[in-house]
Amino acid sequence: MTLAEPAQAKEYGLVVGVNEYRAFEAWSPDKPAGLYDLQGAVNDAERIARAMRRSGVDLPDRRLLLDDRATKQGFLDAWASLLREAAPGDTLIVTYAGHGGQEREVNAPMDEADGRDETLMFHDFDPDRPREGRLNDDELRTLLEQAAAYNVIWVMDSCHSAGLSRSSSARNMMGQTRSGGLYDIPDEPALTEIKADAGDESGDILPHVTQILATETESKLVQETRIGGKLHGALSYYFADAVAGSADLDGDGIMTRSELAAFIEDRVFARMNQTQQPRILPRGDARPVFPAPQTAPLPVADQPLSPPKLPVHVIGAAPPGLDPGRTETVATGALLTFEAQDGVWNVFNHTGDRITTISGGAERLVARATVLDGLDALKSTALPPVGIKAAQSVESQKVGSLVGFTFFPPDEKLRHLTLFNLASDGTLQYPLADEHKPISMNGHSLLFSVTPPTGADQLVAVFCSRPPLDLRAALRRGAGRTVSPGLLDALSDQRCQIGRIGLFTVSN
Repeated sequence: MTLAEPAQAKEYGLVVGVNEYRAFEAWSPDKPAGLYDLQGAVNDAERIARAMRRSGVDLPDRRLLLDDRATKQGFLDAWASLLREAAPGDTLIVTYAGHGGQEREVNAPMDEADGRDETLMFHDFDPDRPREGRLNDDELRTLLEQAAAYNVIWVMDSCHSAGLSRSSSARNMMGQTRSGGLYDIPDEPALTEIKADAGDESGDILPHVTQILATETESKLVQETRIGGKLHGALSYYFADAVAGSADLDGDGIMTRSELAAFIEDRVFARMNQTQQPRILPRGDARPVFPAPQTAPLPVADQPLSPPKLPVHVIGAAPPGLDPGRTETVATGALLTFEAQDGVWNVFNHTGDRITTISGGAERLVARATVLDGLDALKSTALPPVGIKAAQSVESQKVGSLVGFTFFPPDEKLRHLTLFNLASDGTLQYPLADEHKPISMNGHSLLFSVTPPTGADQLVAVFCSRPPLDLRAALRRGAGRTVSPGLLDALSDQRCQIGRIGLFTVSN
């Protein structure tokens, strides 16, 4: 008699993306602040679905819920099908991209310190009946408790209320935010609500659940950004890469919570200029979450070094030096915004930070933004991230303030540091570190005082397995000049890992 082989655990997916809301209007840059449809949530869902299917995750079309199929009841039906079709020990991967909101807490369990429950808002959400078409955090916990026999990965790329870091200009945040507002809901529950016995703030950890949230706090905006020519939520974009195997940092075929955290937090934090820090709960442990697929990365079309033309937005007259052959004017999702004001132009990045003010020479800022976009695309998915620790907060620092950063090698084999700065005016500043010997695993520290001009600098740390002679030669040739996109060529054939961090400064 031959004993049967034990069944291997499988992965099942449920993916939600809501751009169009039944009760919301289409967004336009000319409209006043309010509740509008999104533009990048369906892109998120489709990219994640593509990564899941390439990686062998069971995801039929009936569990890919987009726009009008993504009602609350449609989601609950798809969730029920997950529990029926999966077996105990299987992994359920559920992702949501869309608006998130908050509501006044009116029913037990009364567990929120601020008196507000957080919500996911489906296609059928109606501000006039705010207890319908949404799933609040207490209902969500009840659903997760029902799935105790499975391993669950729950990804939420949404936000709950408006809170801006630094002095970012909401007007110039050229991606839409996924904030659906705050609602004073009626006391009487809707018929579709799920009864919750314990709130999400009860303090009890659900050991079978890995939650991946778009921000570290409930009061931060989640902003859509343009990556590879399409609008996305940064969390969803990089989670798709993780599903495709990029978060298996040690190459052992298994992705752990700590690997997921390191990969996603590094990518999102840098891409969103430190305005968005994802949160993974529980964090910091080595629990396997799902196997790393042995497949090719996502198609090159999803991972260009940079778009053929840089997306820009112009308010008022266009600045001198803005080459239409190198830029594309867009209404939202611009990586640069130029705002005319009294004969000069204020220049903002995609998260609303003022980079600098110019009277001409817009090509310098276009070249700088193109290089930053390319650096993000060149980060190796086969290597751990560079560690960067700031001695100050992410808030804007005043002239005269003492600021510092410590740069840590990704691992023992990548200890040759090349450090340079892309100044706010587009100038390449190099060298910034002693390059004669490898950096210890304790890191290299840089300490200095803030001096004018103020704006938004980007410090770039490149750790390589050997001294990157071609890169350093290119940096020496370009030092003190406008950074050239050709710098990316000197990086593309090196075995290196790239990290970057912004320094945002203001005058007194």
